[in-house]
Amino acid sequence: MSLFKRFAFIITVSLFMAALAAAPGPAPGTGPVTGPKGPEGNPPPPGPPPSKNPPLAPPSPKNPDSMMYYRGMRTAQQDIPLSITQTKASRVSFDKVELEIIFNQSINPRSVKNTCITINGEELPKSTKFAFNKKGDTIKFEAEVQSNFCELALQKIRSFDGRLISPVNLSLEIQEEKE
Repeated sequence: MSLFKRFAFIITVSLFMAALAAAPGPAPGTGPVTGPKGPEGNPPPPGPPPSKNPPLAPPSPKNPDSMMYYRGMRTAQQDIPLSITQTKASRVSFDKVELEIIFNQSINPRSVKNTCITINGEELPKSTKFAFNKKGDTIKFEAEVQSNFCELALQKIRSFDGRLISPVNLSLEIQEEKE
């Protein structure tokens, strides 16, 4: 008999589900509120697809025509000539010196080549590696110098906005080895 009860229960549930599926929907205006309706009670058509372009950034407080983009940082162009503000020379070994040159504005790293810098009248080797700070106003590199003084000459280096540095000749005293 239990098999008969199970069978009767399954048929009852099936008939109930079929009746629910066949029943008409609620009368217009009596069902739950689902949002705005278009003509004839149908939902409104979908709107335009969302834009693939991100929203525009707020305007810059500085004039965008005088802004340069450099490694993700903006540097305003300055109407002053490119010049050196500071130099540092530190001995790192018996014959190696680390030179640091600080400029008054950002320089274009592509304009710095081994032929642009001479030490004691000789160009730097082609294997010289130059390091720049994030702002772009400092160059660091190592060179072979055995004496405690050297003559540093720079030319053909450009600021990031294209200004060319006037040729510079400096006499540097090399500080003792870094601790």
